[in-house]
Amino acid sequence: MGIIINQSIRNAIISYSGIIIGFISTIILFPFILGAERFGLTRTLIAIMTICVQLVNLGIPNSIIKFFPFLAEKTKNPQGLFWLFIIPPSIGLLVFVLIFLGFKDTVLGFYSDSSLLTDYYYFIIPLVFSVAAFGLLNSFIKASFNTVFASFLQEILLRLIVIADLILFYFGLVSFDQFIIIFVLNYTLQYIILFAYALQKGYLNFSPSKKPFDKTARKNISQYSFFAFFSGFTTILVGNIDLIMVDIFEGLEKTGVYAVALYVGAVISIPRRSISKISFPVISRSFKENDLNNIDDVYKKSSLNQLLIGLLIYIGVIANTDNLYALLPEVFAEGSIVIIIIGLANLFDVATGANGQIIISSKYYKFDFISSSILMIVSIILNAILIPVYGLTGAAIATASSIGIYNIIKMIYVWAKFGMQPFAWKTLGVIALGISVLYISTFLPQLSNIYFDVIIRSLLMAVLYMGSVWVFNLSEEINSVIKGVVKRIKKLM
Repeated sequence: MGIIINQSIRNAIISYSGIIIGFISTIILFPFILGAERFGLTRTLIAIMTICVQLVNLGIPNSIIKFFPFLAEKTKNPQGLFWLFIIPPSIGLLVFVLIFLGFKDTVLGFYSDSSLLTDYYYFIIPLVFSVAAFGLLNSFIKASFNTVFASFLQEILLRLIVIADLILFYFGLVSFDQFIIIFVLNYTLQYIILFAYALQKGYLNFSPSKKPFDKTARKNISQYSFFAFFSGFTTILVGNIDLIMVDIFEGLEKTGVYAVALYVGAVISIPRRSISKISFPVISRSFKENDLNNIDDVYKKSSLNQLLIGLLIYIGVIANTDNLYALLPEVFAEGSIVIIIIGLANLFDVATGANGQIIISSKYYKFDFISSSILMIVSIILNAILIPVYGLTGAAIATASSIGIYNIIKMIYVWAKFGMQPFAWKTLGVIALGISVLYISTFLPQLSNIYFDVIIRSLLMAVLYMGSVWVFNLSEEINSVIKGVVKRIKKLM
């Protein structure tokens, strides 16, 4: 768990720095500078791109992480494996472009009320190429247990350039067309920088590996990629279908409102994102070494620590929701209930730990396709039923219900196959602590200055919450981090 905690902490620092930058861009600058409709366009472009990237990559990123430890032992040039893995996605990209161009009228038929999307339809192609290439290369580097630099590019650099782009548009230095061009090229720049980094650090070279795949390996990789592709596609589709269907049923302006609330609610997932970047390759290697005890340890500790941090974030978000919407144009206030619902769903998601990674790293990886298919069907049906009736609240309920059902299915399956479950008695202590701190926060008086109120309210809750974690030793890993911070502060003093 040491390497997981080490890189998770660095990833978390980057992620939370990215939250601050993302808050400035997504919550403040985008709504004020672009307005709800244009902001909705950028979110819809990203949602469609994210789904298409999964189609293009054909499950190869997951296969790289799973099979790299095995293949690296069979070749003298593991750095050249990357060039063999990019062949299927290259074919996938070609097929995607042909279909995307050939069925343009059919696709845009679903967005008859979204004229802006029609104007910028072709920008989706370079977006898909850049993000698909970045994802492949990032998986290759991840398989070598390096996750920090790519996180920096995604969480910080990308967002800083977006802010610069928004400022240029605000002062009239670029038109909206030029803004979108810079917005798209930003993703291309990410890939170029990561590629140069991989070469400089020796993670890949320009000499393809020779015959690392025997017949059995090709069969295993093909089967795994096939199921990883479909399960990954359904999961990504569910993660973006609410935005796409809100656009279809409610229009781009409502999509912008929903996107702001969705972003805030998704902040709770950051502990999972930070830990999963390194826990996935660790779990994969543990299966290779048949070390089920380590997998069980990672499962339980990931659940506890993700819940502990996620609950603190959720408390902070809920306690400051009124302050948040006081800063935004009035049209965005409709999304406040979305934050509560999506936040709870993501809290349950982080609490269930690394169940998905355990399944897709094991010989039972095919089940992930089954569970993901159930998730996709449930999500599409619920969104189609609830959005026309309840609008944005319906989309939030549909997404939250899908996330809950999906995690319950995976959690039961891991328990049935491996005898592992993510919870411990300390889990109850964390939940009780979270409820208590949130209840106490309701008694805090509202200060007249919004910014001052956010700072004081958040600090008081954080000190009370983390102080209790320390006193009751709810997490050995968190306490170890706190001890390290205190020790460094004492040295500085």
